[in-house]
Amino acid sequence: MEKSILITGYVNPDLDAVAGTMAYSEFLLNQGIDSIAGVIGEPHDESKYILDRFNIQYPKFIKNSDDFEKIILVDASDLNGFEGRISPEKVIEIIDHRKFNEADKFTNAKIQIELVGSACTLVAEKFMESGINISKESSILLCGAIISNTLNFKNKGITTERDIKAFEFLNKIALLPNDFYKDLFISKSNLDGGKLKERILGDLAWFNIGGKKVSIAQLEIVNSNKIIKERLNEIINIIKDIKKDLQFDFIFLNLIELEEGKNFFITDDLELQIILEKILNIKFDGIIAIRDELIMRKQIVPLLKEELENNLK
Repeated sequence: MEKSILITGYVNPDLDAVAGTMAYSEFLLNQGIDSIAGVIGEPHDESKYILDRFNIQYPKFIKNSDDFEKIILVDASDLNGFEGRISPEKVIEIIDHRKFNEADKFTNAKIQIELVGSACTLVAEKFMESGINISKESSILLCGAIISNTLNFKNKGITTERDIKAFEFLNKIALLPNDFYKDLFISKSNLDGGKLKERILGDLAWFNIGGKKVSIAQLEIVNSNKIIKERLNEIINIIKDIKKDLQFDFIFLNLIELEEGKNFFITDDLELQIILEKILNIKFDGIIAIRDELIMRKQIVPLLKEELENNLK
């Protein structure tokens, strides 16, 4: 008997991955295709918030892909985020929305990478186009992911009409309250005590770009000014420790203020500051630069790639 297909995202997945894997598993099961939505590591707080608030059963927690012969990746398309816990040759399908990806490393996979705001938009469209009914639980999860990934549609650089149409389709079933986005954002804004370091490490991403090992930590919270005022030195020390321990050439924190709709970029690396000032049109004052137009990591990476690779020429 053929084993179930594992549907998963990166280690320590965010809401886009958790929601996408769970809904896509439902989509396949409705077609008679045996699949399991699995989480490797610890899901982000906003995922737990939605699952708990709406009493939705958690996906299966797995250690690695050893027990599965076939894998589908949602909201994931490079190997850095897996810590060796999946075998790329097992991957048969990828659904993602990143411009910077390593899809070519998954030689057996059907690839769907489209530049929409959320990978969950692509999953929602499969229900929309096929006419297959979607559950209220999956609708809630996909809605939450689209809200999160587009920053409640405020990130104009990545939000598309497809994201908006998918959300409208889903919310006819989910019926989320109008202020749901506020609760969702608050759910991932508690950084008390050790949670600050835990969250930075949990949502760390790194890339080999232009001969450099580059890492971007990203936090999306409300009340960023309070964190900066009270814990800026702690943030810098955490970043320095990570850089040393993981031997990164560059690392910075992209702190997204969800309520005010702006970014704080934090690094004490003068060389990196010059690069970020150039590609993001910002100006550092000490170790902080502010950008009034929202931008996310997935948008910054291609800009860094172009700049660092041009420096090699």
